[in-house]
Amino acid sequence: MADRLTTVDPLTALPPEIILRVLDFTPISALACLTATSSAWHQFIDDTHQQAIYSAPSKTSQPPKKSQPLGARDFGFLTNSTSFSSLFADITSWKDLCQLQTLLARNWASPQPVTRESVLLVGNNAVWRFKADFKRRFFISTSYAGGLNVSDMDTGRLLWRLPSTLDTTSEGDAVRPYAHLEYQDGMAVFDREGEAVEVWQTDQEGTARGVFERVAIIDHDCDTRGFQLSYWSLVVVSTEGQGFVYNMKQSPPKLMTHMVIEQDAVGHVDQSEDVVVYSMGTRGYHVYDKQSGERLGILQPSHCTEKYHVQPIPRADTPLSSATLAQLYRGPVQRICPPTAPRKNRLTPIQLSKGPLPNLPSDPNHIRNSEDEWGAGMLDRNSDLFIGVSRSGRVFVCSNFRKALQDGPESLAFYSQILECDSDGSGFDLGGWLSVRDHRIMFEIKDRVYIVALDKDNRIRVENEDGHVRASYSLLTSSAPQLAVPVSYMALFDDAIMTTYTTLARREHGRIAPTKAIRIISLAPDRHGSGYSIPNVTSPWHSRWSEQANIMASQDLSLQLLIMLAEAGDAHEDEERVDEDNWAD
Repeated sequence: MADRLTTVDPLTALPPEIILRVLDFTPISALACLTATSSAWHQFIDDTHQQAIYSAPSKTSQPPKKSQPLGARDFGFLTNSTSFSSLFADITSWKDLCQLQTLLARNWASPQPVTRESVLLVGNNAVWRFKADFKRRFFISTSYAGGLNVSDMDTGRLLWRLPSTLDTTSEGDAVRPYAHLEYQDGMAVFDREGEAVEVWQTDQEGTARGVFERVAIIDHDCDTRGFQLSYWSLVVVSTEGQGFVYNMKQSPPKLMTHMVIEQDAVGHVDQSEDVVVYSMGTRGYHVYDKQSGERLGILQPSHCTEKYHVQPIPRADTPLSSATLAQLYRGPVQRICPPTAPRKNRLTPIQLSKGPLPNLPSDPNHIRNSEDEWGAGMLDRNSDLFIGVSRSGRVFVCSNFRKALQDGPESLAFYSQILECDSDGSGFDLGGWLSVRDHRIMFEIKDRVYIVALDKDNRIRVENEDGHVRASYSLLTSSAPQLAVPVSYMALFDDAIMTTYTTLARREHGRIAPTKAIRIISLAPDRHGSGYSIPNVTSPWHSRWSEQANIMASQDLSLQLLIMLAEAGDAHEDEERVDEDNWAD
């Protein structure tokens, strides 16, 4: 009787509503197989019900329904995407969106993602802080030497600038050196000499693209140690035991909450819609209600007992790459469009292991044996994840900070983990920098940026139940170890990793000096194909470029001397670091 059994096609046996419900739980790879099964399945999935199938949240990533208009079935939410490559521009079908998102997610999850690189040198000054505006397609940045610049994201062309306070004697519009910068949707905030911050706005009537006008000055009558802008509120922290929350939707900005906090805050501050988190160094992270100013609790990473570590990465000892030399030979190039050829070796895979970092130093004064000094802290914009970084190379990962605050140290230990990296603490004077996005965290320790993947619950996993974990990787912060200085801004976006990047640049009169640029590592797939095809780790383009660089380097004595200087370092200051006072500016 068994040989008489026949298979019934569900398309002929079930109503469309049931089939659509089943397909809602079907993996995208299975959909592709079904469309190849028969012309009937192809017609059902890719023609008749394409929008209903591919617009489902199980097939395309979309913002929560509460943030979309009721019944919205269009691509309006893509205007808020943060794509450097304009990956989602001109999308006309849900299937195309599904395909691009799938290819992008697959590349992010790969141990060695295929990437393209762009490097933007902003004028003649080293970049200090920068922010990316994807809606207006420009970068806004401050510099070591002062001033503020707005640069086109696609060409690198300078759109508008404010001068440095060092270059003008007037009391007009100018920006001090090392100005901190915050930005949200056309509004820029930076600190000035003294105790105040300035608020500038773009898109003012009668102004050109990228031009900003000052709309307010906020003075706190106390030391301004740090500030952060998001959710249209500006939170400010002072070392003098005060915190401020301003409503930036009003003009001029209105003070909503004046908080009394502990003295000597280190300056790092972040916020969600309803809380503010202040970094207090060895005292951990203090959480306050944004409206009432009440302290909700303390996130003290020392209470965490679950530890992991990053396995050591071999040190990169190449003094200067030949590609860097070739770039120097050509002079400063604002290399934005087109980006460099796709390659697989820009990101180095890393492995995580359970337990603390082995080989604890015997020296009791070593940084790893000292009390942890916590610096930057950051909240996730789409969950209750909080992360922080310490001078000793530890990263605090709290998957749910609200629950961690409920029942004391035991609750914090349950919801938190520590990730340890090898560090001597020498590059921590700025307090570190962080970024969080899509169950990934990014941080810098000892001349490297790390991108570590978390699981769906925002926890560190060495191995999931199915034996698979999303890949984690790292990248160097400079084109050569001798040039390395701490990153002064970095962020994760939909299809890109952006950081400040220390490299060499040929300046006016042939002068060559280290500088800091904006580096963009793009993971975007090819919109005109099924992805990238990379036959070798090093592309033919890169091989030819390296050969040309070697020839040019042998012909140019100045570059040979530059290599020797880079290898020797500064014998009087630090063997592996460049004095930032000698940077190009």
